[in-house]
Amino acid sequence: MHAISPRTRLVACLALAGVGLALFFAGEYRDFPLLSRALPVGWIGTCLFIAAVWFCVALIHQVPHSDGEAAIAPGEWQAWVGMAFVAAVIAAMLLKARVFMTGVPIGSDPDAGAAGRSIGALFVAWVVLAHVLKQRWAGTVVADERDARIALVAGQWGRGATTFCILGLALLLGFSDPARLHAFTYPYVAHLLVQALMWGLLFEQVAAAVLYRRDRRAAA
Repeated sequence: MHAISPRTRLVACLALAGVGLALFFAGEYRDFPLLSRALPVGWIGTCLFIAAVWFCVALIHQVPHSDGEAAIAPGEWQAWVGMAFVAAVIAAMLLKARVFMTGVPIGSDPDAGAAGRSIGALFVAWVVLAHVLKQRWAGTVVADERDARIALVAGQWGRGATTFCILGLALLLGFSDPARLHAFTYPYVAHLLVQALMWGLLFEQVAAAVLYRRDRRAAA
């Protein structure tokens, strides 16, 4: 029997990562009862996602280079990967926002600590995968003047989005009714500030991916 090719295994690992993310987000709404005990769906999804990413790390080195891969610049690959991970982090932060409204310091709140670890796991998976992709392109030209230009424009979009989010948060805090401000605890405000940074990063990744794709189509 022929062994499964590295490319097929890589696709399977990516599918497993998708299932893990689906369970991760499903666990934010409810736990499924199992034999009178709760099945921690969100925790299982996090473990599946991290395991899939670690398998991808090894498989990316084994998948042979193809013409389709070479047609896309390394910067564009990184932009698409970054966009997917940042979008997942933002979705997780939005779903977990309520745990930061208790007013308890994050270090003393087990729910907030668990939320932080889950979000941190997504960051770690992203950093590891980005590093492995760089290793895959070792020995090749990964950046030139075009990449620098796209990075500059994308960075401007990211800074603009971050500024817009910070100004929106400032207006929200400055013009809200005092009774409503009781919900804005210090941990929750810190969570909103981090969200503002993440939205800026998302806009930067999206802008980079779109600019790379437009440039690639124009050169075709």
